[in-house]
Amino acid sequence: MGNSSQDPAPTGGLEKSTIKVAELNIIDGTPIHIAIDSGYFKAEGLNVELTTGQKGSDNLTNVIGGSVDFGLMSYPPAITAQAKKAAELKIVWDAVSTTDNLFLLVVNKNSTIKDLNQLDGKKIAVSSKGGIGELALRSQFKLHGVTFPKDSFVPMAFGDMPSALDRGNVDAAIMNEPFVTTALQKNGVTKLLNPFTGATADFATSGWVATKKFTEANPKTVAAFQRAMAKAVAATQDRKTVEDSVVKYQKVDASIAALMTLPVYPTSTDPTRFQRVVDLMHQVDELDPKLNVDMHDMVIANPQK
Repeated sequence: MGNSSQDPAPTGGLEKSTIKVAELNIIDGTPIHIAIDSGYFKAEGLNVELTTGQKGSDNLTNVIGGSVDFGLMSYPPAITAQAKKAAELKIVWDAVSTTDNLFLLVVNKNSTIKDLNQLDGKKIAVSSKGGIGELALRSQFKLHGVTFPKDSFVPMAFGDMPSALDRGNVDAAIMNEPFVTTALQKNGVTKLLNPFTGATADFATSGWVATKKFTEANPKTVAAFQRAMAKAVAATQDRKTVEDSVVKYQKVDASIAALMTLPVYPTSTDPTRFQRVVDLMHQVDELDPKLNVDMHDMVIANPQK
């Protein structure tokens, strides 16, 4: 998908007029659709070749491999890659911060599981191994003294989770919007926990990431991407704009879109907020304490208007 049939001519000395961008089929990616549909990228001289990754870790692999210029992903896998020196990455734009009930840990409507302690040794569906959902659950489990084996978490697409719960392939699932509201309304799943509370309230969950090599070679292109995204984020202040985009691209009913919980779409990147993710990864042993990342090193500053 792009915002014109032909590449626009680069403006302002852009290094690239066509960029390859990989989103995810969740509400986090809504601003990219708004930016394309509203012509914000075209106004910056950019044509977007948009694809949808199956999961954030796939987008990370493709960004590192160079087949994608900008990829949407949860922060933990990107931070892990940076910490282990598997890649040099930059956060170009902060995608989403949590709000109450944006993510939910749910169980089948007929499940006998009523609290976290009953999940000891159970299978839990997550969108990606080592992703933001798993990180939040590890934090909540530690807080509640719940133990779990390393193979507790089963990766799968959000859309596959309700049927996996029905079949008993997993015992619980952590879901994001708009899939969680769809499951609550149509599949009768039951809320067990809001995982983003306490230490993980107002938590940075995902962002648009590129390699350091790409950002250094294409600084004007990166700035143009940021300016287009800033306009799209401003447009998300109108809830109807978000709902319409979700109906169009996530293919949910308008009635579901009207009920879903919206995230915060940040207007700027904030390394201090991102450092909370690193700190939590250390606290729950998702990242070796000997490895560390100063998130100031991973952030591309927002361009001046």
